[in-house]
Amino acid sequence: MSKNRLEAFSDAVFAIVITLLILDVRFPADKPLTLETLWSVAPHLWAFVLSFVIAGVYWVSHHNMLHFIRAVDRQLLWLNLTLLLLIVFVPFPAALLGQHSDSQLAVTLYGLNLMLVNAAGTALWLYAASRPHLMVDGMTPALSRFVAKLHSAPILLYCAAIVLAHWYAPLGLILFAAVPAFFILPNPLIDRRLRAAVEVTSRVATSGGHSSAQQDQHARSSDKSKAELR
Repeated sequence: MSKNRLEAFSDAVFAIVITLLILDVRFPADKPLTLETLWSVAPHLWAFVLSFVIAGVYWVSHHNMLHFIRAVDRQLLWLNLTLLLLIVFVPFPAALLGQHSDSQLAVTLYGLNLMLVNAAGTALWLYAASRPHLMVDGMTPALSRFVAKLHSAPILLYCAAIVLAHWYAPLGLILFAAVPAFFILPNPLIDRRLRAAVEVTSRVATSGGHSSAQQDQHARSSDKSKAELR
């Protein structure tokens, strides 16, 4: 099955989730507008910005992942729906975090939600990568492992954030913010390997219409790019 409807539906869900996040940022209607009362909204703004950025990182990750998936089956559709279910749930713990930013329970619920999202994303990728007919041509085992590590690594940091929140909740929030910062800031390691992977899959996809000499040249270039992936 084509992946077009899955991409369109997923993009719509991400857009709705990101929009819902702002609904919890409200100024008290029964209070005068002063710097003090405005400052009381700061925790809600912080929770909104943090959750917006994290949801944005999830969307970018989902977009990049689907670049290497060319087709879907029923199981992959359900795995993607599970991922979206957990994404849709994010505004609830985000609202709790805005209302109780110093609460260990609020930090724990928020962290558990993020851990489940990353686990679902990792499961989706591992399922697709284990079925070559769903993946684009030119995929290498090294790239599959690399992407799986990128999806699963934040789970450890979110777990650490939950543990640290038992002593001091703001430490957990700092770790939550560190994860999207890692993916947003320029990262030569990630950029180089993903760029090499895109080059390999693009050459393989277009090699069918080239002459044998051109295919040999593309093969040598692909081997060089694959070497970078390892």
